[in-house]
Amino acid sequence: MLERIAVGKTVAILGGGVGGLVAANRLRRLLPREHRVVLVDRTVWHTFAPGYTAVMLGKKVAEQISGDLRRLSRKGIEFIAAEISGIDLSSKTVHLSGQELTYDYLIVAMGTQYTAGEIPGLGTAYTYYTLEGAEGLREEIANFRSGRIAIVVPGLPYKCPAAPYEGALLLDHYFRQKRLRAEVEVRLFTPEPAPFPVAGRALGQEVTEILAGREVRFSPNSRLQSVDPEAKKLSFQDGTDAAYDLLIGVPLHEVPTVVREAGLAEEGGWIKVDRETLATSHEGVYAIGDVTGIPLANGLMLPKAGVFAHGEAEVVVRNIAAEICGSGTRWEFGGKGSCFLETGFGKSAYVTGNFYAEPDPEVKMRQPSFLWRWVKEGFIRTWLWRWF
Repeated sequence: MLERIAVGKTVAILGGGVGGLVAANRLRRLLPREHRVVLVDRTVWHTFAPGYTAVMLGKKVAEQISGDLRRLSRKGIEFIAAEISGIDLSSKTVHLSGQELTYDYLIVAMGTQYTAGEIPGLGTAYTYYTLEGAEGLREEIANFRSGRIAIVVPGLPYKCPAAPYEGALLLDHYFRQKRLRAEVEVRLFTPEPAPFPVAGRALGQEVTEILAGREVRFSPNSRLQSVDPEAKKLSFQDGTDAAYDLLIGVPLHEVPTVVREAGLAEEGGWIKVDRETLATSHEGVYAIGDVTGIPLANGLMLPKAGVFAHGEAEVVVRNIAAEICGSGTRWEFGGKGSCFLETGFGKSAYVTGNFYAEPDPEVKMRQPSFLWRWVKEGFIRTWLWRWF
């Protein structure tokens, strides 16, 4: 039992994505009711990103992968739908549209900010990295009959490292089902030297072989320089060009402006945290998920993925609750994570490992099977039920 020695603390959680949602739920269960748990997000809707590819292909609609954050009030979680305009670390205050929120503990789970950066024409690409983008792509793909679909990763890092590869394989399957695959070319460009470079050469080679077996043209080490939407041409830094008929892009990722302006992250960087506790250099302030930058022993960064945001949230809220309630318990995040790589034809691979292992992450991929596809579908279906 935790001994109560503190009264009336406020824990503010910024961001209603995976990390923020898990943190709010867990913290509300751990803390006595005299303490406030406040979740802030600009929108009332939480959308579960693993379902975006299904929306893109017309297999799911928004309502099936969305939850109303206002419903959290039933659990005793205060939800504020507001734009975050500033974070004052010295006064422990979050400035919101029309109000201010003072906190004792702060969990920053605001994810990434999408941008086209300085790549001309990138903003004209379709994307399935947002719900709105996936919905827009649904009609484009349904009406596509022939030509080249180019999937482009314009820069690093990007969240959900499996998503570009999964999208390419699902599109391959989709057009085979439509008996149009002979008329449709699927090509994937990325600046990475191989798929999942953080996971090592062996796994990258496995995914490369899957792509080749499905006739997905894979172009690694391709750094996008510009997009000409009129000519439908991609230009790369090595001087090569490539034509396209439908362009699907991964947006460039950057730390949210308000986070940088608060002094939590440097220009062009991410929030630095203790990799075990996710504590920042500011007392009582933690950061979890995609907004953080956590270096690994091999010189690469911990991937940006919901599974890590979830695990980090579990650690942070337990340590906050222990501190508020006077327990000496200290939890640590161990760098373990997993993800699905859906490959079409009713199958999915499953990637799992310890990313904090030294000298290199210990990551393995279980080969595509019907089992892992069923597990992924079950995971998507139960997510909203579990947290709302």
